[in-house]
Amino acid sequence: MSEILHAWAVAPAAVGACCLAADRARVRPPEVVASVLMLLAMMDAAVSGIVAPVYWTALLLIAALALAVRRRPRQRRAPRVPALMTVHTTLGMVVMAGLQLGMGGHTTAHAHGPALAPVLIGAVVGYIGLSALAARRMPARLDRAQIAAMGASVLLMAAASV
Repeated sequence: MSEILHAWAVAPAAVGACCLAADRARVRPPEVVASVLMLLAMMDAAVSGIVAPVYWTALLLIAALALAVRRRPRQRRAPRVPALMTVHTTLGMVVMAGLQLGMGGHTTAHAHGPALAPVLIGAVVGYIGLSALAARRMPARLDRAQIAAMGASVLLMAAASV
């Protein structure tokens, strides 16, 4: 059952990537790259497993940091990307990185460390709440669709990992 949920989680991620790519009013290559990277990580985890989840986790965290630095608020020539969209995308990569790590087969950080599952559940619940808030606040239809698709994808991945 979890394999089916995991495969279904790829569909909203693909929709989200398409929404970003289709938005010709605002060119946002960093967000498109982030969305495609998350999609590739999910497809690899769902289908082939060629790259180890720990490497996807590291790559997603590095990409989240790069996006946050790239979209810092005080840039002069930054495109008009809502700050909430940048926060949502960046946190989406962080939550997705955690889910990749959590789905890697081990649910504990170490033999005497805390379990990873409660932390992931809290992160997913928080991200779903942020997604609902962000989807209501976005004026553009493609932005709302992209945010809803990312939220649905994270929710399905979380359900697949339980």
